[in-house]
Amino acid sequence: MTVMKVFSPYAGGWTWRRLAVVLSVLVVAMTPLVSCGREEPLNEPRERYEMVDVDYARAVRLSVAEVTGGKLVALDLKNPTSVEPVWESQVADEDGQLTQVRVEATRGKVLGTSAGPTRTDAERQDLLRLLEEATLLPGQAAREVADTETGEVVQAIGLDRRDGVPVWKVSALGVADEQATVHVVDARTGDVLERHDA
Repeated sequence: MTVMKVFSPYAGGWTWRRLAVVLSVLVVAMTPLVSCGREEPLNEPRERYEMVDVDYARAVRLSVAEVTGGKLVALDLKNPTSVEPVWESQVADEDGQLTQVRVEATRGKVLGTSAGPTRTDAERQDLLRLLEEATLLPGQAAREVADTETGEVVQAIGLDRRDGVPVWKVSALGVADEQATVHVVDARTGDVLERHDA
C-alpha cells in the first residue's frame, strides 16, 4: 500500500518560522543594495567632496597666517572631487601686494606660497581701500549664506566691488544642487544683495 504524504505548511511549525525569519532578514538586507544600483547623482555635497576635510574657515586662517599682516582677497577650492583637493588663495600684505597660498584640503598642510600678479601702485592703493571698506570678514560673509545644517559647502570666496560697494562673492553648493550658487554679500552690512548661478 502506498502512503501519500500531504505537503502542509502547518507541519513542522518551528522550521517554517525559522525559514520566514531568514527570508525577512534577506529582504531587508537586499533593499539598500537595490537602491544603490540606481544611477542617480550624489545628493550630498560632502559625498561629492569626500576628500575635503579642511573647510573654508580653516583654509582662510591657514592662508592668512602665511603673510605678515595679511588679509584674504580670494579663496578657491581646486579639484574638489579628486584625491588631492587644494585650496588656493590670494592674500594681500600691508602694502597691497598679493601672495598666492596653496593649502592641502585633506590635512591642512600649506603646500607653498608664491608671488601674486604684479600690480601698479594705483591698483595696490585701490585694493587697500577696498579691504579697509570691507568691515565684514570673509568667514562672516560665508556664514551669512552657507547653511551648515543642510550640508552646504562653500567652494569660493572673493572680494570685489559692485556699484561702488565692497562685496564678498561666495560660491556655495547646497544639498541636491548640481551647480553652485554665487551669493553677493555686502561687505559692510552682511546683506545678501543678489544670488545667481556660478
